[in-house]
Amino acid sequence: MGEVPAEAPLSDIRVIEIGYGIAAPIACRSLAEFGADVIRVESERRPDSLRTMGAGWLPLGVDNEIRRDTTIGFGFTCPGKRSVGLEIDGTSGQRAFHALIANSDVLVMNMGVEAVEHLHLRYEDLRQVNPRLIYLNMPSFGSAAGPYRTYRTWGSNLSGLAGVTMLAGWPDREPTGIPLSFPDYPSGHWAVIAVLSAILRRDVTGLGCEIDLSQFQVAMACIGPSLTEAAITGTAPQSTGARLPGRAPTGVYPTRETERWVALSVIDEPMWHALCSVEGLELLGLETELDTVEDRLAAHDDLDRVLSRWTSRRTAWEAATELQRAGVAAHPVFDQWDVLADPQLEAREFFRILPSRRFGAELTYGQAVVLSETPAHHERAAPAFGEHTRHVLREVAGLEDDEIESMIVSGEAHEMSQPDLRLERPFLGWIRNIMRLPWPDASVSTADVLYQRYANELLADE
Repeated sequence: MGEVPAEAPLSDIRVIEIGYGIAAPIACRSLAEFGADVIRVESERRPDSLRTMGAGWLPLGVDNEIRRDTTIGFGFTCPGKRSVGLEIDGTSGQRAFHALIANSDVLVMNMGVEAVEHLHLRYEDLRQVNPRLIYLNMPSFGSAAGPYRTYRTWGSNLSGLAGVTMLAGWPDREPTGIPLSFPDYPSGHWAVIAVLSAILRRDVTGLGCEIDLSQFQVAMACIGPSLTEAAITGTAPQSTGARLPGRAPTGVYPTRETERWVALSVIDEPMWHALCSVEGLELLGLETELDTVEDRLAAHDDLDRVLSRWTSRRTAWEAATELQRAGVAAHPVFDQWDVLADPQLEAREFFRILPSRRFGAELTYGQAVVLSETPAHHERAAPAFGEHTRHVLREVAGLEDDEIESMIVSGEAHEMSQPDLRLERPFLGWIRNIMRLPWPDASVSTADVLYQRYANELLADE
């Protein structure tokens, strides 16, 4: 483990992560950024889904042992961690895993209940190894009794089951769904709070504990007001498009630029009067029946038409600037390029370039929570698969070198494949023009990479 600042609040905490996809990795990412030594235990036979994707720019036929180190999503969920390739369903692998648990403070997982039982990863199993262990698992529906206890999900269908999907879309159409694994993200953040609370409790009592976190219930908690409304009225809430209850006007409006939009939301009466003071929108204030939010909600379609004509004569930034100057909450709708070049994110050093064993240097994003006395620690990019296997098994688990070698030969442990092989992201040739970061020098052309890939695919089709 690299040097962590002495003031890092979790510098004396070691976390074992068995994480898949987003939820557990996101939780442990935050723990690592505030000083915890996070060790990912990874299986080659049952790999993390983010390990199986690989980067889209890789040439055809690249060995999976290299491909699994390239997924950009993995790079964004796992910076600052160490990776141990270990099969924990074998005798030697399980013994090594128990040695890691015995010398750690926290175990974080997002595994199905049946997998936990099959691999002997239940709390009652591991508390025998380490009575002070803080154990957290976040299966879809929790580990306690219930008809869905053993069901397996992805974030997208879990969003539907929790009712989140019903709120995404337009009132006159079927729900559109959410194009990301929404429950994973709040579940990961809830897990951080739960683990920190358990650490504080252990400091007082000396006792570990089991934390059973249901991602289904977390997703439901995120739409608590809608569920309360349904319970009171007996009617399921419907999607409202870009509108919000109790606010009018609010929405996303076109600009004179192609596929560029500006968002605004009037949240109270002073802001309504501010909107009416904007040059070209004075007529909005002449309608006295629009003095209350109820009146404006009833006239929302008419307000949208007036606002759309006004915004359509301006660029997104021109419209947003005029509205902001008057005191109206407004901002251009950002696409990916806007986010990368955003001056606010640049000033807060949100995006970072960190050392990477596979890439030399790698892009990731920083910590949104900024603590003045104990700032987040950013040491290295996400690890290659098995990058730290030998070191961790020797220094943390206490295994001898010959035992580690035997496990690697037998396939119960895995180390980084081709550690001297360095890869390069194709965007290095142009991204420095957008983001002022210490990028490594580019040695290839993005256009050449894409052309070669296309040519290889044509040859394969023939």
